[in-house]
Amino acid sequence: MHYRAPGTGAPLAANGLLVRTAKGLVLIDGAWSADQTTQLLRWATDSLHQRVRLVVLTQAGAATPEALDVLRQQKVRIYSSGPTARRWHASHPLTATPTAALKPYTIIRAGRTRLELFFPGAGFAPDNVVAWLPRRKVLYGGELVREQAATSLGSFETATLKQWPASLRTVAARYHRARVVVPAHGPVGDVALLEHTQKLLREAGRRRPTTALGQRP
Repeated sequence: MHYRAPGTGAPLAANGLLVRTAKGLVLIDGAWSADQTTQLLRWATDSLHQRVRLVVLTQAGAATPEALDVLRQQKVRIYSSGPTARRWHASHPLTATPTAALKPYTIIRAGRTRLELFFPGAGFAPDNVVAWLPRRKVLYGGELVREQAATSLGSFETATLKQWPASLRTVAARYHRARVVVPAHGPVGDVALLEHTQKLLREAGRRRPTTALGQRP
């Protein structure tokens, strides 16, 4: 899926993750606009022969009110962490808030499928959650992780640069067996994406402006 990057109008590829379970599909993040969300739900039903039953938002900026309206019309549950629900309400006070069902560590089981949702600490956003499928060894890093071709962190107005490296180290230690790592944007990779993101963070730290006293702000 794509959406328009703020301030540029250029299309930006955005990733999500569809997880097949015995009770239906779980969608991690997903489409951006109402039209894309409708298309994605229809494709899942027609091609995978299952309905999306649950959507998990990994952080408050991972969806739009228009997309969530479509999900609600289709009776899809929308879960998030408490911090994400609070950030969503602050940004969209006139819209329904996702259900704050996720703890810092949450496991969703359906049949033989086990989905782990984990908050490693602040990074791109103060509420970013990652998703782990242990049987498939797939890690959905979302906005916490940058694609291999990225030469910068991009837009990170919500980023907590001091905590982001430590959060990545937590993810790398916990999910070192990952064979596939899915960033929020661009092609998937492996655990090398975690180190690549660390490299970008180090470069961003060196570029931060100094104050008149020669100190970092």
